[in-house]
Amino acid sequence: MLTRPSRPSRRRGAAAALLTLLAVSAGSALVAQPASAATSTPAGSLDAVSTAPGRVTVRGWTYDPKASSRSTSVRVSIAGTPARTIAANQTRTDVNRVKRVSGKHGFTGTIDAKATGKKQVCVTASHIGSGRDRSLGCRTVNIPSENPIGVLDSAVGGTGTVKVAGWAYDPSSTVSSLTGTVTIGGTRAGTITMNRTRSDVDRVKHVTGKHGFTDTLKTTKTGRQQVCITADNIGAGADSTIGCKTVSISAPKPTNTPKPEPTQPVQTPTPEPTKPVETPTPTADPNAMPASAPAGWTRTFSEDFTTDAASGKFSDTYGDRFVAYDGFNDTSGAGKYSESALSTSGGNLNMRMHTDASGQPIGAAIVPLVGGQWGGQVEARYDIRMRADSLPGYGVAGLLWSDNNVWSDGEIDFPEGALDGNVTLSNHCPQSPADNCLHEDLDTTFTGWHTYTVERTAKQLTFYVDGKVVASTTQNLPTKPLHWVLQAATHTGEKPGANVDGNLQVAWMTVSAPAGK
Repeated sequence: MLTRPSRPSRRRGAAAALLTLLAVSAGSALVAQPASAATSTPAGSLDAVSTAPGRVTVRGWTYDPKASSRSTSVRVSIAGTPARTIAANQTRTDVNRVKRVSGKHGFTGTIDAKATGKKQVCVTASHIGSGRDRSLGCRTVNIPSENPIGVLDSAVGGTGTVKVAGWAYDPSSTVSSLTGTVTIGGTRAGTITMNRTRSDVDRVKHVTGKHGFTDTLKTTKTGRQQVCITADNIGAGADSTIGCKTVSISAPKPTNTPKPEPTQPVQTPTPEPTKPVETPTPTADPNAMPASAPAGWTRTFSEDFTTDAASGKFSDTYGDRFVAYDGFNDTSGAGKYSESALSTSGGNLNMRMHTDASGQPIGAAIVPLVGGQWGGQVEARYDIRMRADSLPGYGVAGLLWSDNNVWSDGEIDFPEGALDGNVTLSNHCPQSPADNCLHEDLDTTFTGWHTYTVERTAKQLTFYVDGKVVASTTQNLPTKPLHWVLQAATHTGEKPGANVDGNLQVAWMTVSAPAGK
């Protein structure tokens, strides 16, 4: 809609009034042009600002109305610092059509950004001749660093040793595994390779590859020492220190050279009388479910899968004791959960991972119903006896998950990992779940039968393998109810090979409550 021009001053005259009227009339399709050339400014738009590690890309258009067929330029600043001048000399037929001009007026340019994090990017259009420049606007964007990012999850001092664990990757090459340098007390202690599977990192950071590390280094340092990890950069950027922790290191005990024993005369032993052959006592089934919960606990759920159920018929037999996932995408998005992957035979639950006839990777997931009811616990002990075939591209996640489906309520993962890799455990930090407050990469693999246990109380979180404590913490404990889920599905966002086919097998599962509660 046009705006009626104000009545011109008699001092300006009819010619000035006509110029003003023409300019306003042109505004029906264009930006109104100034009546005086001395005050003209460029027209233009900052269409988009995008980022990549260490880089910012701007896109838009501009021209000067006084010379609309000529190309101009724009100046870019990042966080208030001039960064680059970019020529506006790219073809923009849309601008020429709408603004009724000719020439090349588009601009696209990528600038190396020294500043990273949340920064303001501003673009200013340059004028031609008399007049003044014009701001095309500012955008606040997050500029990722080119340097490696990661976390030193834990550092534990031993006797003449330090064990470190964590993860790191380079934004310039997210599929590559990095190397890193460990310093202890400011002295270089050795090099580590960050090539262990960390499915939690891949899931949260939306990357693929192997980026975890767990390593033990020898040291002559003793007492309280600071341990730091520096990840080695790939491509553009620089090496980056991903974390430091203070540990206590014990000195190795001195070894005493034993004194030689006096030589004793050789005595010929008296022959033992022949004993009758005894028939050995049959050994107990190592996969049999314990008859009761350990001391201090009361069993509230148990299942040893002694009743056979055909593929796809799991819920017909066990539907009062489990919820089975069916028909929706798995966590990585590359596969689907299906009840057809569940069956029981020979006293084991079979969770079959494979690719179906349509090319869709298939997995399975179950949730035990404690007391026949859906819902989690605040304090409980979870035991599972299981093994799995080594299946590239597939993984397992035994996890305690929020009843409210709120990640910040907490997440505890064990056992977790790629089925062709090692077992890991994690406690995601409540209120900051993208970080791990506890993580361990164990030397245990999934191919053998093992009993995995999580004990969760109000004061402590403890992890066991075959009854032996492998990790424990009293810090950053979740306080909300969490329910138990066992997922066997694709491990990354890529589909596994179509010929990969095998099972995760469960001999038994139990849930126990603290005795007297």
